[in-house]
Amino acid sequence: MGTKITTPADRVISAFGGVRETARALDRNPSSISRWRSPKEDGGTGGRVPGPIQETVLEAARARGLSLTASDLLPQQAG
Repeated sequence: MGTKITTPADRVISAFGGVRETARALDRNPSSISRWRSPKEDGGTGGRVPGPIQETVLEAARARGLSLTASDLLPQQAG
């Protein structure tokens, strides 16, 4: 009955409409966006959006009228 906790990567990718669309919006390779969802031990970011690209994510979201905010880029605590 719990609420599914999504990662910041999931929220960003969903807001942009998928991995390819996110990659296109951020001028990145789709494989690098997919890596955001991979566990750290597999070379990914463990669901986090890399810090150096966070401002770019927010700017691209604003330019497209998406409702992403800085808090969407932070992990959410179960509560």
